[in-house]
Amino acid sequence: MTLRGRSPRLWPIFAGLVLIGCAGRGEIGPSQTGSGAASGGAGDSGSVVPGGSLLLPASIRRLTNTEYDASVQALLGTTQSPSKSFPPDARQSGRYAGRYTLNDAQRVDPVLAKGLDDAAQALVVEARGNGRLANLAPCANSATMGAACATTFIKSFGGKAYRRTLTADEVSSLMALYTAGATGGSYDDGIDLVTRGVLQSAGFLYVTQIGDDAPSSGDLTLSQSELASTLAYLITGGPPDQSLLDLAASGGLSSPDARETQARRLLGSPAGRARMVKVIREWLGIDAIAATGKDATVYPAFAGARTSMDAESQAFVNEVVNNGTGTLAELLGASWSVIDGTMASLYGVSSAGNMQRTNLPSRIGVLNQASFLSVYAHAGETGPVLRGVAVMRRVACMNMPNPMELNIMVVPPLPDPKKSTRARYDVHATDAACATCHAAIDSIGFAFEAFDGMGAARPNMNGQLVDKDNGSAGVVTTAATTIAAGGAFNVDFPGTYADSNAIAAALAASPMVAECLARQMFFAASGRSSDAVKNAEQRFVDVWNQMPADNRGKFAEVLVAYVRSPLFEQRSPR
Repeated sequence: MTLRGRSPRLWPIFAGLVLIGCAGRGEIGPSQTGSGAASGGAGDSGSVVPGGSLLLPASIRRLTNTEYDASVQALLGTTQSPSKSFPPDARQSGRYAGRYTLNDAQRVDPVLAKGLDDAAQALVVEARGNGRLANLAPCANSATMGAACATTFIKSFGGKAYRRTLTADEVSSLMALYTAGATGGSYDDGIDLVTRGVLQSAGFLYVTQIGDDAPSSGDLTLSQSELASTLAYLITGGPPDQSLLDLAASGGLSSPDARETQARRLLGSPAGRARMVKVIREWLGIDAIAATGKDATVYPAFAGARTSMDAESQAFVNEVVNNGTGTLAELLGASWSVIDGTMASLYGVSSAGNMQRTNLPSRIGVLNQASFLSVYAHAGETGPVLRGVAVMRRVACMNMPNPMELNIMVVPPLPDPKKSTRARYDVHATDAACATCHAAIDSIGFAFEAFDGMGAARPNMNGQLVDKDNGSAGVVTTAATTIAAGGAFNVDFPGTYADSNAIAAALAASPMVAECLARQMFFAASGRSSDAVKNAEQRFVDVWNQMPADNRGKFAEVLVAYVRSPLFEQRSPR
């Protein structure tokens, strides 16, 4: 009898098994506040909610899709990435948080549950076929020793899957699955069913941050196994390795120094290096370039260049983070990138070779690269508001309300072949309801008008830029702009700028932007960006402020500071 042949009868068992791994480990339930509008940022630094906890709340979060893939690969040695068929991760949606896939609010919905079952079946069939399961669950005499062998397998394999020792109830529940599969079948059928069940259980699919027991009062401390799992998934996007598990088993992760040592070790691994690149791209939203579309009649070259844009984004961030200074200043202020021939053609430079570091003095930093400029533009024209808002919220953490929150109906400027995009958007300054926010938004966004909606430089005519987004060959614009001092957002980089390159250089040196990095790393590490964690967010900014000045702009150092802090180890039971 095949595993798939048992699927209809055993679906209710798997539905119940999703709860295995959380019962009996305290009374803290899954939090529902992992996403939402964040507070703080520009004009709000240092403010906290009176009476609120300075810690993150206890939580139980689902593995992201990539974390799931890394976990099944570590368990079964597969090269498959089953999550490609899963629904996309629900990302954080804070007021100025990045598009982080590590999101405390993610859960298993019915669509994903079906995908998890399909993936588990395929993984078990593969593991049985290549002998992996036979090696993981050997049994000298399955006829007389089947139950004993299954118990050994459940404790060993289940412990690796759950990243901790199984409870007696969990062993019993999984043994019930073994019995269901072996009865009328074989030992192998029982083991296959157990494996399939483990891959769909909460103990495997969820990362808990609830401690061993929920205290009746006071704060709680994460268990050693929770510290190991949280650290591994945070830094590598995968489960803890044996070194980390061994240290947790000896109680060695309570020390900030020990956690720092492990964090630095993991940051140096291939998975750690890749994970940092992923976090930075999610922060800026430039990972969305792979799914960005354009009007082919306006930008016929975009479809053929999009893959190269994505490759540049990944390669550039990797070069900065892992081979360069690893600093925010270099990310925003580098006068080079890593590009292929397609991007060299788009940028109008000589190629240094396929995916080679190439000087680009006219495109300073990541904000002047095609991935950012394309993501934050419309399908058929540039997007000065999109670009301005992205810089203000994501890069400078300005707490800017959405128009709907102010009961403002946004009406995009009408197309006008006689006006440049910038001239059309100047209408914002004449509307009292819009002017306060758009004075800052547009002054930043207009600086990027030197580049069209897919990031190509605009042609120049008599010192001015020809705006072709609206199909007019003779309408001109300029990238020069003035960012006013004071005002609603009180930026620390006011001044008159020739273009977005000049603004990028100012952002690279801005204390406000450096502090925003601390906030973004907090969101990316905690999986939360809601008002409920405002105090914890500010507490981490206070930790960041105590770091040596030279380290505050270094991505790895900011992350290590979080790992060392009480915010990593302790939780509020509320």
